[in-house]
Amino acid sequence: MMKQILLLLIALPQLLLAQKVEVSGALQDQETGELLPFATVAFYFSSDSSTAYAGLTDDSGVFRAMLDPGSSYYGTVEYVGYSSKNITSPLLQPLEESANLGSIAMNSGSISLEAVEVRAEKSQMEFELDKRVFNVGKDLTNGGNTAADILDKVPSVNVDPEGNLTLRGSSGVQILIDGKPSGLLSSGDTEALMRMQGDIIDKIEVITNPSARYEAEGEAGIINIIMKKNQKKGFNGSFGLNAGVPHNHGASYNLNYRKKDFNFFSNFGIDYRRAPGFGFSTQEFYEGGNLTESYTVDTDSKRGGIGGYVQFGTDWIINDLNTLTGSVLLRRGKDNNTSTVIYEDFDGINTLQTFRDVIETEGERNIESTLNYKKTFENSKREFNFTFKYIFDKELELADYEQFVGSRAEPPLLQYSSNTEDEVNTLLQADYIHPFNENSKVEAGLRAALRTIDNVFTVEEQQNGEYVTLPDFDDNLAYQENIYAAYVIGGHKFDKLSIQGGLRTELTDIDARLLKSGANNDQNYLSLFPSTTFSYEMNRDNQIQASYSRRLSRPFFRRLLPFSNFNNPRNNSIGNPGLRPEFTNSTELGYLKFTENGTFLSSVYYRHTTGVIETIIIPSDDGTTIRYPVNLAERNAYGLEMNYTTNPFKWLDVTSDINFFRARVNGSFEDQDLSSDTYSMNGRISTKFTPGDMSQIQLTYDYDAPQNTTQGRTLSMSSFDAAGSLDVFKGNGTLTLSMRDIFNTRKRRSITDLPEFYSESVFQWRRARSFVLSLNYRLNQEKRRGDLLKEERGG
Repeated sequence: MMKQILLLLIALPQLLLAQKVEVSGALQDQETGELLPFATVAFYFSSDSSTAYAGLTDDSGVFRAMLDPGSSYYGTVEYVGYSSKNITSPLLQPLEESANLGSIAMNSGSISLEAVEVRAEKSQMEFELDKRVFNVGKDLTNGGNTAADILDKVPSVNVDPEGNLTLRGSSGVQILIDGKPSGLLSSGDTEALMRMQGDIIDKIEVITNPSARYEAEGEAGIINIIMKKNQKKGFNGSFGLNAGVPHNHGASYNLNYRKKDFNFFSNFGIDYRRAPGFGFSTQEFYEGGNLTESYTVDTDSKRGGIGGYVQFGTDWIINDLNTLTGSVLLRRGKDNNTSTVIYEDFDGINTLQTFRDVIETEGERNIESTLNYKKTFENSKREFNFTFKYIFDKELELADYEQFVGSRAEPPLLQYSSNTEDEVNTLLQADYIHPFNENSKVEAGLRAALRTIDNVFTVEEQQNGEYVTLPDFDDNLAYQENIYAAYVIGGHKFDKLSIQGGLRTELTDIDARLLKSGANNDQNYLSLFPSTTFSYEMNRDNQIQASYSRRLSRPFFRRLLPFSNFNNPRNNSIGNPGLRPEFTNSTELGYLKFTENGTFLSSVYYRHTTGVIETIIIPSDDGTTIRYPVNLAERNAYGLEMNYTTNPFKWLDVTSDINFFRARVNGSFEDQDLSSDTYSMNGRISTKFTPGDMSQIQLTYDYDAPQNTTQGRTLSMSSFDAAGSLDVFKGNGTLTLSMRDIFNTRKRRSITDLPEFYSESVFQWRRARSFVLSLNYRLNQEKRRGDLLKEERGG
């Protein structure tokens, strides 16, 4: 197969293709004749109003849209401070050859279509064969919530009450921001997503079978978070305020100022969040089938604090062919967390209570600087991009513990822990795109990602009036990870058939050392990651695609640490310095159909993974357990996913997603069989009602079915959300009330069933039920209802 891929890449540039045709024109002010640069232009298929082209006029007000001949089109143009306008022309009915529409005059004044208008919103979900795009602003329940809350509403994605993120049931997910790693995620995906304000997110892309263009990390796929950024002329932006229960209060802005060759942008957000959480579990230990020890663990906590960020940046449009973008992001946060853990031990006759109080502070500082250079070439669609990114992140976690046995009147056991983490990331990336014509192109790139982490963890205990370090919880991890990559992709379109093939090479060099214990995990390996995609357009409304890729998931560095925290010493989570990466071969077949009122996407997928990383529970003779990650043999996952969006009436939108899958895991650890076989599903349905031009109501239901695990099973989980919005301030503002998990049913419930240990647990890291009132005010912006206002058809 590798030989065939290379031959294909060599042959692609020499293949001749059918050409698209160009539709051009120029926008100008009707009164002054002044040309209007960077105006929005879009063309739609007349048959179903699906988008055929969307772009901007250049700095001289000219647009050039490449469209397929033989179809009929209509278009719209839009510019801040001007009335939106429809484009209709006999030359487009149907389009047979290149057409120049001449000058299109626009009137300044109120923003409305000249014809009878119907506001056709961009769908909450947009489906493409290789990815799903979730438009954050279209889901009303996202108002005032975090990135983790928003991701939990994205089809194919689940974020459980502990903050663990999975894609199609797999945790091997790579999360990017604007296509690259970011300081907004430096504290680790789980924590960082819960601290990241959702107001700065524009949309989320879910790529389930990425090409060689993307880094190979993430065996289940990639989640790409696209941040808000505007380049409209003049001064514009938006401001946000929110207040909620439990404590969820914040303010933000997203501002942009464009003048001539410079575009200045800034984002800011500050919030205070504090939410309760709880957990309850029963623990039973057996020997020879006889119960030897049992107890319950009851945990109540309050987590949260204040955090914020500010970003400044500028785009310098040096000339028509060169653009330089620079930005700096500063982020700080401080959380004050408290929890009480109550153990109740049973000896068959009496009950003994132990109380453990925890007071924890978490502080984080982060700085990120980015420089991006983009070069295009005259009379060509060739493009070169170079990115430099530097991220520094510093975290400090301090905790005090008091433990009382029997009664709080007794003298407590006093303990103290300190966990410091310094992380530096440097990224250098260059990408080049070379189209040979409208249907054939080659891409290539180089990448170097350098990462250094210094982590120090210490637990001390008061003994005889003095604090003494506990040797089992005292070490320093020095972690160095260098990844060097190169890729090449070739693509060609043969009439209705499109083929793309690529190859990515990554050299990984990891040096992980525990400086005090002397343990180390040195890894150095060269890996090849091929990818292929075949797409066939049966007609305008029906497309199919088959794709293959090879990917990996390296263990997150915290899974290498021999400790995490000391909040619950009877149920500790520790790392495994000897973990190796997972490797996955992924195959997917998708079918995309555009209907008169919606879109249907179905995908059949198969993933074969070796070296599967699974966190298991190991019971000990002293009545404690540890959670420990290990590499198992393999996992085979099969699935069928179906997504459907429809707009049956002008006042109703429905979005649904359902995923059926089977996962078989084979492996063992210390003579314990850790094989499992599960059939499961998860689904989501969301309905949005538009009773009037100024208001909307949305209802959403989520369901996750039970699953078998290697040591037991997780039980079902569901939630119900509702939200409503109202336009205020003459349409410049939107007031939204969102209610998440109204019935407070989103709880993680699990069972561990082993020959010598049995446990049942229910857990919410933070109580899921919440109510948030948010206000968004737009300055010199229209309400973002999607691509453009479209002409009413057939009515």
